[in-house]
Parts: sequence; structure tokens; C-alpha cells
Amino acid sequence: MPRYMRFLVLSAFVTALTAVGALTSFTLPFLTVVPFSLQVFGVYLAGGLLPGKWALLSMLTYVILGAIGLPVFAEGAHGMAILIGPFAGYLWAFPFAAWAMARFLSASDHKFRLIVGLGINLAVIYAGGMIGIMLTTGANLSHALVEGVLPFIGWDALKAVIAFPIIQKARSFTLSRWGKQSYRRAG
Repeated sequence: MPRYMRFLVLSAFVTALTAVGALTSFTLPFLTVVPFSLQVFGVYLAGGLLPGKWALLSMLTYVILGAIGLPVFAEGAHGMAILIGPFAGYLWAFPFAAWAMARFLSASDHKFRLIVGLGINLAVIYAGGMIGIMLTTGANLSHALVEGVLPFIGWDALKAVIAFPIIQKARSFTLSRWGKQSYRRAG
């Protein structure tokens, strides 16, 4: 199978997993109005399993699918209104978070780089989410931090702990099977 086809299939799979992760969402109104979901798990997988441009494209595809009306966002939401609302910053950050992690990892399978890559991924998502909250609601930085980041740190850390061995094993396999050059050329 050609290299681009492998990454295309894996990219589509990660996009689908992110959409499924969004459907498993819930809101805790006493804590925050931002929904808890498994979307970030999909973004972790995109950044960890795909080369840079493919990671970006997989998450951009996810955002576009929601924009055109498929109910792939948290709690089954969809449409352009979501992409300009208070939670839009998170969604717009997904492609950049996946890209940043993938670029940081490059063709490496070192554990430390993967841990840092997961942190970079989450930092980009949180920054995007906070910016979105501040721009759409007029909230200040501390309010955006309390509303859009602090309630999620433990939840997202748990997803990172679960994603770590999956990404590590899959990267080890694909790098040995497809070669490090394959990732470098495709990213």
C-alpha cells in the first residue's frame, strides 16, 4: 500500500474516533458550562500517530464535518454557530494541537518526547479554549482559566495516561514497519 494511503486511512480513523469521543460527552453545570468529552483523546492520537500535515488534516476534517452539519461536536452539536461560540476556541485549536505534537515527535519514539508532546498538545488546546472564551464572552484571563481549563486538567491527564501506551506501541510498530523516513517525508 502506498505511504500516503496508509496515512490517509489512519487519518480517517483518527477523525472518526474523535467524532465518537465527542458523542460521549456530558456537562457538569455546577462546575463549568464547557462539556467534558473524549475529543481530546482523538487529538492526542492524531498528534501521536500521524505525521504533522496528516495530523493537521485529520483534525481539520473533523472541524469541517461539524461545520457542514454532521453532529460530531460535543453533545451532538454541529454547524457554524458552534465554531463562533464560546467553545469554538477548543475546536479551532484541535488541528494546531495535533500538528504541534506531531511535529515535536517527528520520527522519534522516545518516551520523554511523547510525554512532552502530549503536554504541548494539551497546552495548545487550552490556549485556544481560553482565547475563545475570552473573545466570545468578554471574560478575563482568570475567569477563562477557571471556567475552561482547571476543571479539565485531571480529566485530560487521565486521557493522556490512557493514550500514552497506545501511541507508544503504535508508533513503535509503524516506525519499525514503515520507517522513520516515511514519517519525515509525509509530515
